[in-house]
Amino acid sequence: MPKIVSKQYSLPDPWKYQPPAGIRLADVRTIEELDKHADAWNGLFQKAVRLSPMLSYPWLRAFFKHQVTSPERWLCLFAYENDQLIGIMPLMSSYAFRVLGFSLRLFKLPYHYAHTSGTDCLTLPGREEVFSLFMDYLNSIPRSIPCLSLKHVPDHYPSVRYLNTGKHRLCFVQKSAETEAFISLPKTSAEYSAGLAGKLRQNLRRAARELEKLPDVQFRFHENTRSAKENTARFLDVETRNWKGQRKTTIRDFPGSAAVFEEAAEGLAAQNMMMFCFLESGDRSIAAHYSMRNGRTLYILKMAYDEEFINCSPGNLLMSKVIETVCDSGEFDEINYFSDPPLLAKWNVQHRPIWHLVVFPKVPLLSALLRLVIGSGKVHNFDIKL
Repeated sequence: MPKIVSKQYSLPDPWKYQPPAGIRLADVRTIEELDKHADAWNGLFQKAVRLSPMLSYPWLRAFFKHQVTSPERWLCLFAYENDQLIGIMPLMSSYAFRVLGFSLRLFKLPYHYAHTSGTDCLTLPGREEVFSLFMDYLNSIPRSIPCLSLKHVPDHYPSVRYLNTGKHRLCFVQKSAETEAFISLPKTSAEYSAGLAGKLRQNLRRAARELEKLPDVQFRFHENTRSAKENTARFLDVETRNWKGQRKTTIRDFPGSAAVFEEAAEGLAAQNMMMFCFLESGDRSIAAHYSMRNGRTLYILKMAYDEEFINCSPGNLLMSKVIETVCDSGEFDEINYFSDPPLLAKWNVQHRPIWHLVVFPKVPLLSALLRLVIGSGKVHNFDIKL
């Protein structure tokens, strides 16, 4: 007897879809085609407000090229109005559950639990409704219902704002993904330091005295005298020289991820958005940040330190120097850490809620069932399993 329910990995060829008058929708599935939209993507990203560089063209191009592996596939949707780009939806196509010739098809925004989250639909400010246009396109796949998963998305991102207006015909479930840590920067580093615990300030002074014993110590903020490729290699090397290396949880331990970091850094550096920070002794990096900038926010994605130099707390000293430099530069309003690990608590970080969402069309009975199953909490992290 044939199976009634089957799980399939497939993505149909571009299907027929009639967009609203004046709108052109492009379904892109190759790096070569993606590159044709690079200038428009860069222009739209610059107009957006408070979005992380993970939504930039350099980061997602590198992600699509190196991180999406079979059987998953990627596609990127572009919406143009009178030749102006008004929206982008980067997607990964996972699997489809097929029941009697009908499919429930899972899509997700680009996500990797080790380094990439908080990706979203990128829209021109004030045009967040383009999210519904992209969902309409996915809903036009013959004999299919799309189910879209977004992970670790803040309140101010386009999709969350749009879905919570209620001005749409979509169903969605929104659950807490806890928080992301950030520092809202005061005008001076002295003001910031005064708010730190006395014990931390004491430990930093002690560590600084130990650091002075090392030869040729240098703090490098926004290091750009070396190539982005060399700086990425230096960062990845430092990351292996502590507990991450021992536990095999470094970026290099996840297939394809090191290539994402290297290629994205090169593209972001070309746009002056890459902000490598190092603490060095001679030619050896003893602490490092892989960080990026968009507007007046510094995004610190990854931090690393060399455990051989633990007596001078290089990770803490680098963090202190970065915060001091960013405060006093007058060029930044915020440092964003993407996640909220306990080790950041001593730096007096603030906490911003972030969300997991699953979005799907309104379909009689089925939508209510999906909402019930997802909302029950029995489906871990919105990984749809029926």
